[in-house]
Amino acid sequence: MESNLAMQTKDLDFFYGDFQALFKVSLDFQIKQVTALIGPSGCGKSTLLRCLNRMNDLIPDTKVIGQVSFENVNIYNPEVDPVEIRRRVGMVFQKPNPFPKSIYENIAWGARINGFRGDMDALVETSLKRCALWDEVKGKLRQNALSLSGGQQQRLCIARTIAVEPDVILMDEPTSALDPISTAKIEELILELKERYSIIIVTHNMQQAARVSDQTAFFLNGFIVEVGATKELFANPKEDKTKAYISGQFG
Repeated sequence: MESNLAMQTKDLDFFYGDFQALFKVSLDFQIKQVTALIGPSGCGKSTLLRCLNRMNDLIPDTKVIGQVSFENVNIYNPEVDPVEIRRRVGMVFQKPNPFPKSIYENIAWGARINGFRGDMDALVETSLKRCALWDEVKGKLRQNALSLSGGQQQRLCIARTIAVEPDVILMDEPTSALDPISTAKIEELILELKERYSIIIVTHNMQQAARVSDQTAFFLNGFIVEVGATKELFANPKEDKTKAYISGQFG
């Protein structure tokens, strides 16, 4: 794997039982860039995302063929610890899923179980500041995180992810459950976070992909149809299927 890549997949096939969900997916993810995965429902975007931190290991009767490389190691090698991979390659889900604990404990918990021994108050503050949430919650850190609005909960989940110091952040439609104002805040946050992290986002929202990503990959029926610089892919798609999808003719 080239050293300027955050991650890379090579000839990746993925199966749920007998059903093949991904076919020969080879994709490079650049360091400190945002890569958007687009395509209609059921095309394999979220499956690929979950392959990148071995979340699919938690689903029975699944099979991976091919490579997913992170720091020049295939993360599916038997000696690789999936828990460590999930710390280094964090995940933010479609629906905000804070723990039913205090705002403070949501951030501290993951860091604590990962052996953090530093100044926890400072870590909590820094993580919340990086997610533009500190000013909104600094007076109520002991309140239950479930008392926050949906948009605040999602920013808290992102803060929880970065508190364990990942290298890559995966986001599976992180704004689909949010209102337009919260969506705009998350998009601003993504653009700020890419200065520190490599980000891979699944989105159904073409405009969102155009706004936040540097690179876009278009998926259809488990195959990559086209991948390229986002501006180029949206302005001048090479494949007819890509053109049809981004112009709203299907999907």
